[in-house]
Amino acid sequence: MSLTLFCNSQTVSADIVAQRIAQKMKDSLLLSEDQKTQIYNINLNLNNHKMLVRQQQISSDSLRLKIQQVENTRDSLYRPILTEQQFLLYREKKKSLINNN
Repeated sequence: MSLTLFCNSQTVSADIVAQRIAQKMKDSLLLSEDQKTQIYNINLNLNNHKMLVRQQQISSDSLRLKIQQVENTRDSLYRPILTEQQFLLYREKKKSLINNN
């Protein structure tokens, strides 16, 4: 598989994942279309950032830590977009997902 094809498939996958997350949040938190678009963009940017981290030549432990650092920014990026009630519900649902895994 060529590098271009691989990068394009990664971009398509990132787009699909970002769309699914945004749609699920829209449905469960009753987001507006504008909020959904902003959440989509955040998730796409987070995925792109994680892809850049993966491209670095670092050990698996360092990679895991760096990916987690990127992931840990998610809530702070969502916070200004969501209402207080939506954010509390988001955190509740997130906590439930984490505890069930």
